[in-house]
Amino acid sequence: MPEFTAADVKRLRDATGAGMMDCKRALTDADGDFDKAAELVRERTGAKMNERAGDRTAADGIVHAYLHTPTPGMPPRVGVLVELNCETDFVAKGDAFRQLATDLALHIAAMNPVVVREDEVDEDLIAAERGFAERQARDEGKPDHIIDKIVDGKVKAFYKEKVLLNQPFVKDDKRTVGDLVAEVQRTTGEKVEVRRFSRFQVGGA
Repeated sequence: MPEFTAADVKRLRDATGAGMMDCKRALTDADGDFDKAAELVRERTGAKMNERAGDRTAADGIVHAYLHTPTPGMPPRVGVLVELNCETDFVAKGDAFRQLATDLALHIAAMNPVVVREDEVDEDLIAAERGFAERQARDEGKPDHIIDKIVDGKVKAFYKEKVLLNQPFVKDDKRTVGDLVAEVQRTTGEKVEVRRFSRFQVGGA
């Protein structure tokens, strides 16, 4: 039986917002390892929330604007607009939702994602990435039986670099941006969705 205390359960509840039984189950399954348990809680509660929210419409929300000034006293060099949706204006006015919009805009300014989610990536681009990764693996003499795994790993890394929801959050790289959105969705009880964003940079993309 894994060893953990009531204080460990409370700490996990405070960190994830999950129920006591979910936290106990996660700590048991993770053999008492707090970080692994937290990841399990996020995966499980996020999946439950996504299942419940999947058919609902997020038709409310806000557009948040952010200007990044790298040097105090100098004009801003990067600007971001992000549309964040929820189901009601009550949630849209809440501190957690507005903080999420702020964090998203800051992250987009710093990490320059290309799209919000994986299904928005052009299929031809993914095919080209897969082809390049396969040729590279063969040129390096990798065995045939592991080439597919290598290619899948390269594509996953591509998504992690280019897709907003897959990127490690700039303020806490132990979580993805998708984790961040899922946590706010869980705490508000509403469907929360990043609709779109635009990033502007002086002298660049």
